[in-house]
Amino acid sequence: MTDDGLYGDRLANLFPMIREPNSGLVKSLQKGTFAAVRMAYSGPVGDPTLPSPPDEAFALCLRLRHQRAETWVDGRHAPKGALKDETSIYDLRCETIVHFHDPFDFLYLYLPHSALSELANELDVGRVQYDVVADANFRDPIVAHLGGCLLPILERPHEANELFVGHVAMALNTHFLRQYAIGRPRNRSYRSGLAPWQLRTAKALMRANLNGEISLARIASECGLSAAHFARAFRISTGAPPHRWLVNQRIEQSKALLVDSTLSLTEIAIKCGFSDQSHFTRAFSAAAGATPGRWRLARKG
Repeated sequence: MTDDGLYGDRLANLFPMIREPNSGLVKSLQKGTFAAVRMAYSGPVGDPTLPSPPDEAFALCLRLRHQRAETWVDGRHAPKGALKDETSIYDLRCETIVHFHDPFDFLYLYLPHSALSELANELDVGRVQYDVVADANFRDPIVAHLGGCLLPILERPHEANELFVGHVAMALNTHFLRQYAIGRPRNRSYRSGLAPWQLRTAKALMRANLNGEISLARIASECGLSAAHFARAFRISTGAPPHRWLVNQRIEQSKALLVDSTLSLTEIAIKCGFSDQSHFTRAFSAAAGATPGRWRLARKG
């Protein structure tokens, strides 16, 4: 994830108040065309944001706290919600200005038209409709859940990996397409899993890249599929999405090393694809119900 922060810097330039010392926070990550930015401000409210430059994209803004604001879209005053966990859609082709009346904390999700069109073509779900009713405020539990999955990674970007971020990005784009941007959905059903050779290929690639630094697109290409079709078929075949299956493989390999080797916890963490020992401990404890050290002692005692 070498390009973390690029879109966050671009977005922060529109928020003059963020420059105030010790009052603003910007955390971001970017994978290909997808970007997620958490932006928070705790100082006194003041000037509105600068006008947004035109962009062929949508943005989803998930509010992480109650925050009152006014919005102007191409000079037209538009209502803006204030409730925590509500989401707003922004059509970035339009010039948007926001004037906050409260300190704010939100997650901004960037969905470019090019990625949406490519995914719609892969899924064969119908014609993409870019005249989405923007500036609406709504509660969408799927956006809230997927956005929530990104928050821990924004706090610990060194633990982010291509496979996980790519999975969440594709899920967000797919949900947005089906819920808000498809003119005539075709309701096609895909119920078949991977062919045996495809499943063997995918598993071998992921086991060879336990750190997750291999993209869905690369694995899918080796299987002769699009990323969207591969992810769906993999889940049908294994019962888990690719990134979750990979985490399970890391845990299983770490258990074998805990029992059969004298490697330190740090050495096992790195060997099994975790960024460091603390990352390993959190993931192992969540899966096994005990820290790696205690689990090892119980098996060797």
